[in-house]
Amino acid sequence: MTNCNDDNVSGVIKETQEQIDARTISQKDIEALRYADYGLSADSEKAVADWQKFRELNAQIELLNKGDLNFFRGESILLKTFLLEFRNEMPEELKTNEILARTTAFETKTQKLNSLLRISNIEKKEQLQAVKELLISVSNLNLQINKKFEFDKNNVLKPE
Repeated sequence: MTNCNDDNVSGVIKETQEQIDARTISQKDIEALRYADYGLSADSEKAVADWQKFRELNAQIELLNKGDLNFFRGESILLKTFLLEFRNEMPEELKTNEILARTTAFETKTQKLNSLLRISNIEKKEQLQAVKELLISVSNLNLQINKKFEFDKNNVLKPE
């Protein structure tokens, strides 16, 4: 006498760790990304000291670098609210055309990453490329903030 349940494969398919790793972005994956990462100069640090959303962004970038994508994978409306507040709370002295352009690029890359992370069938390679683009946009924003204070310090005349 045989039982119907004997030797049947259960209806649940177990995913191997290798399969999970193949689609999950890790700290190691992010560390392998190559790009020029600019930090802020001392003058720039002073200028952004009271800019709360900038501080929050840096904290989220640190988490991203550790493989924690939750902030960027979150609800798009929350991310859009953050980006709006980020721009609105920007100190007046930083509202130059160059810095605002880098802010727009950062906002665009953030929204792109969010949309790619929220869709389950997007390849890991494409998601990693979007992570890299976001990190580059933040680095370029930092660089532009540094340049502003470097030019101010050196009293470089700007063409009109």
